[in-house]
Amino acid sequence: MEELFDLALFFPIIGVLEVLCIVFSILFMHFSAQYRNQKLSLGWYICGVLFGFWTLIIFLIKRKDFPGPNTKVCYQCGDKYPDSFQMCSRCLIDLPVINREEKAKQKKLSKIMGIALIITCIAAVIVGGIIGFTTVQSILGDDGLMDDVLGVEYKIAVDGAYYDKKGNRYESWKEVILYDEEGRTYKYVEEPVQENEDNILSIYEYYYVRADGETYFSYDCYVTAEGYFYCDKAGSLELYTDDTDNMSEEELDEYYNNLLESADDEYRYYDYPYTDKDGNLYYCADEASWNEKGELITAENYIEKE
Repeated sequence: MEELFDLALFFPIIGVLEVLCIVFSILFMHFSAQYRNQKLSLGWYICGVLFGFWTLIIFLIKRKDFPGPNTKVCYQCGDKYPDSFQMCSRCLIDLPVINREEKAKQKKLSKIMGIALIITCIAAVIVGGIIGFTTVQSILGDDGLMDDVLGVEYKIAVDGAYYDKKGNRYESWKEVILYDEEGRTYKYVEEPVQENEDNILSIYEYYYVRADGETYFSYDCYVTAEGYFYCDKAGSLELYTDDTDNMSEEELDEYYNNLLESADDEYRYYDYPYTDKDGNLYYCADEASWNEKGELITAENYIEKE
């Protein structure tokens, strides 16, 4: 989560860069249109603020239809004439004089604003890339949020350590050994199937490997209510739900109030057990925890002991 906190520093930066991109794009359109003897209406400025780059794209497409720097435009009728013409043939009024120095200035300002726009856009893309890649790395990295998805958030550490069913102590939840009723051991393994540099967007598969090398996908692995390893390859287990059909109105109110109160507990654990057709309960292996005595612990009995 520390990486995500650090990202908060980048959001004001990218916000400023986005505003600058809009400002530079509007100024670029303004001076570029002036250089081509075309005045931008208020609508162009409003669209530039509201739609940003879409307005700039439309402007670049429409710019070829502007009169051009060496074209004179009649004030009254809007007819276009080459620079050599002095009078509008329709209105019989003098055409505006092209100020070469002003045109050079407008061209220069248009170029400056265009370069500033490109630099600002590149900076915004870089900062946005940093935010995106850092976020993904935080989610998928070894120390990121993906650990929460895999169960770290729901694992219960006792005095900063993790234990297995036999009371053996481990520093990391990934080292905890599972046992089946026959005494065979199962070790948690992460295997990369697609790796990228710096672990960004790397893809892993997660297994429990028995001592003899037999592997089991983690999403098929559970522990029984007694704490023994169980594999449900057939997918026969179903999510356990409380039977609320036969509860009275008062019982239902108490039931749902208890659920709301439990949501604030420090350890929410075993909220979603599974059951077989005989009513036996099972819990995801990635979320199974034991105390120093080798007892399978849940949020409820762990909090009571505290």
